[in-house]
Amino acid sequence: MGWSWWSLGNRPAVFPVCSVLLGVVVGPLLAVPWWLWATAAALSLGLAFWRGRAVGGVLLGLSGAVFVGGCLAELHCDVAAPPIGQPASFDAEVERVTAHGLWAQVTAVDGVPKRFRAAFSVDGQNELLAGQRFRGVATFKWVQPASNPGEWSRSVWAWRRGQPVTAHVRAESLVASSAPSPWRRWLQTRHRALSRDTFAIAGSSREAAALLLTLSAGERAELGDELEDTFARSGLAHVLSVSGLHVAALAFALFAAMRWLLSRRNWFRRSDPRAWAAPLALPMVWAYVLFTGWQAPAVRSGLMCSLVLGAWVLRRRSDALNAVFVALLGMMAVDPPAPFDLSVQLSFVAVLSLVLLAPTVRAAIPVSSPSPATQAGWSLRWRRWREAALQTFAASVAVTLTSAPIIAAAFQRVSFAGLVSNVVTLPMSGLLTLIAAGGAGVHLVSPWLSTPVLWLGVQLSRAFIAIAEFFGDLPFATGTLAAPSTLLLLFWWLGLAALVLMKGRWRWLALAAPIALLAHLAGPPQRPLTVTFLAVGHGDAIVVSAAGHHALIDAGGVPNGADPGRRVVLPFLRQRRIDSFELVALTHAHPDHGLGLVTVLDEVPTKRLWLHAESEEGELVDALLAAADGAQVEERAAGSAPFDLGDATIEVLGPPRDMHELVDENDRSLVLRLRHGEVTFLLTGDIEAAGEAALNASPVTVMKAPHHGSDTSSTERFVNATRPKHVVFCVGRDNRFDFPRADVVRRWEAAGAACHRTDLDGAITFTSDGRDVTVETFFENERLTAR
Repeated sequence: MGWSWWSLGNRPAVFPVCSVLLGVVVGPLLAVPWWLWATAAALSLGLAFWRGRAVGGVLLGLSGAVFVGGCLAELHCDVAAPPIGQPASFDAEVERVTAHGLWAQVTAVDGVPKRFRAAFSVDGQNELLAGQRFRGVATFKWVQPASNPGEWSRSVWAWRRGQPVTAHVRAESLVASSAPSPWRRWLQTRHRALSRDTFAIAGSSREAAALLLTLSAGERAELGDELEDTFARSGLAHVLSVSGLHVAALAFALFAAMRWLLSRRNWFRRSDPRAWAAPLALPMVWAYVLFTGWQAPAVRSGLMCSLVLGAWVLRRRSDALNAVFVALLGMMAVDPPAPFDLSVQLSFVAVLSLVLLAPTVRAAIPVSSPSPATQAGWSLRWRRWREAALQTFAASVAVTLTSAPIIAAAFQRVSFAGLVSNVVTLPMSGLLTLIAAGGAGVHLVSPWLSTPVLWLGVQLSRAFIAIAEFFGDLPFATGTLAAPSTLLLLFWWLGLAALVLMKGRWRWLALAAPIALLAHLAGPPQRPLTVTFLAVGHGDAIVVSAAGHHALIDAGGVPNGADPGRRVVLPFLRQRRIDSFELVALTHAHPDHGLGLVTVLDEVPTKRLWLHAESEEGELVDALLAAADGAQVEERAAGSAPFDLGDATIEVLGPPRDMHELVDENDRSLVLRLRHGEVTFLLTGDIEAAGEAALNASPVTVMKAPHHGSDTSSTERFVNATRPKHVVFCVGRDNRFDFPRADVVRRWEAAGAACHRTDLDGAITFTSDGRDVTVETFFENERLTAR
């Protein structure tokens, strides 16, 4: 069918739900109290009812829907702030258990009733279940905002969910104050039994078992990073969660099976078997959604399937577009921030693209549809098979076109292989879902009887992984993209909407999509020299770019902690369109400088790797050498030949060749001086007093403060010898060392330097024209304050 704005308006759910969504999005940004939103909604809806179907009544009704959305969102965001940075006792209720901790609704702090959500990272074996109340003591911290270009802003998402804080606790310190619900305990027991038996059947095929468990029980804990990356590159990442596709495939397979069984009976045949099949299939669908963890895309699909199949019970025709918007309204009513969840966004956008855009894509393919009136026999069968493949391809193209910008914004990567891989694997994906759900269902009744079903599921999962690896390893399977701006996203979707909905000359608006793409691919103009000090917590990560040539000095890291290489450095490189290095340098083999480099070099190649002279072998250096396979490895010391990076020159000032007096690894750090015309940068690693004394120091433009601004570094002699215009302290927020020390900061300021800190300024970028530098901070030089 052809779509138009008029056909959208004829569907009663579309524009009202869009209005509620608009209120949910903009409401919290306006800082209007919830009761004012509620009052405006009541007045608008009351006046709309009084005006009836007149244009004014319709506009008032849509305005009332916006106010309803604003009220719902503000109620969710308006939470009491806990004490920050000091231990506090709390009472809470578990909302969701994750692989590394849990999310909970806190109800009291230090005996005082409060309401807010918190994300707890838990050390040790967590035995708490969703719905269980517990108490403990924790030091709450604000959810940290994004501090670097390309980094995902978790704080905005958390704020909208009413979850402004995080805390780190030990499992043994959490005391349950209520017993878990019997059905949750039963569900946990059945999940563990299914997991044990699946891995036992799979043997050495652990990845196949992990994939099958993901679809049968929603268990993602066993999925490795390598497997997830393979599926992402192949365009099949949606298979690694219980998505709307899986629920829809199960629902309509059950519906078809029930309909066939009931049609065997004369009594049901005389009525309509579909009216009886729907209520029999739906309980099993919702049981699957619940058993697999009540994931948002599955819930959305369950709601849609309930509406579509429920229409058969009422003997009414269902409408897919109405169903998807009613499902969205239901999710926002229960959980207003749901539209900000990435999985929800991808799920709804995929369904909308299938309904609206896929027919347009199919119509653009110059192959005629099968015609039973003029074709018969094998000719008709062949054309129907071809049409099914073309419809699937059109659906894959439509989903890719609409969801690619969201994926690029979140992961800075787009899979081109998915256009074909989804067509090839669609039948297998549906079959695997049926086997996974069937295996789980049979396992609940008899683990012994489920063995052949689970074995078949493991074999099919193994084949599915092989297909994903094939597509993921193809040349140009994926492409990296900088995260597009919100304005470019809107232009892209405006173009797609115009292609589907506009007629005549208005359809020229469809050009907005390719214009947005070209504007994004063009990127910003190259600058002569930029040096960016990334905010990677308590560590160093410095990216140097000179006329299209790039170098990386250190990349941060925390043992057993979040990986800044993956979380910060790689997103920054994609955002800056950096896909290779001329030079990577590890100043010294400490985790806060080198762990992130291993991750970065696994994905971004370099021609050269520098270590300081007399570097000792160890776990970190060995891992770095393995990751930099193919790079020219050099040990450098003072006096080594300089290296030209575009229009800039990198010189090695330290460590000295004779290092017998420098016993500490910090003092043996590589010290690099970067020259660009009259501008100089001194990158000092972690040298302390002894390392500073060994340098032949001279005035510089920009100084990377030695050893994060510790009181064992930045001696008065060194400060007076270098006298920089700018000093950068690479430190973590609220770090346990209290770096930089106040007297060190005062010392640099007394020497005339402007001091910058990655914990307070975020990423700090200096741009040189060869005569002087300009500085740009991620937080625009505004010190962060607690909300």
